[in-house]
Amino acid sequence: MGSLPLADITIYYIDIRAFGKGYEEFYQQARGMGIYFVKGRVAQIDQLDNGNLDVQYEAIDADGGLRHMEHDLVVLSTGFAPNLDAFRMFKDGNLDADAHAYVREIDEDINPGRTSINGVFVAGAASTPRDIPDSILHAGAAVAQAAAYLQRMRISR
Repeated sequence: MGSLPLADITIYYIDIRAFGKGYEEFYQQARGMGIYFVKGRVAQIDQLDNGNLDVQYEAIDADGGLRHMEHDLVVLSTGFAPNLDAFRMFKDGNLDADAHAYVREIDEDINPGRTSINGVFVAGAASTPRDIPDSILHAGAAVAQAAAYLQRMRISR
């Protein structure tokens, strides 16, 4: 597996979301390199007498029964969810949310970062799950929108 040729890697997943540029290719390449993908819901992890970890999981693709697999290292990763605190920052409550409870952009293609409140802009993963490069690009676009807004305000005075 690239930089870890002696590692046996298993990834437990419920859904694979390969949404970004090159992500599906990365997923296919990882499978081709021998990474074992298990469609299963991890239920419990116990330490064994030999120091390894027993991962108990529900096999989703198979019979749905409880299965066990032994590993010497487990890395846990959580899903991504919107931060609802952004909506509580505005007393009048007119910051719009999209269908998934992220801050809604008025028109991401034409005015990236512009929200339902004049002078309030959103950047990065506050508007949708994004990887780091996409978050940086989106933040730059939001900064450009904010700078243009400030320039318009200065001219109108």
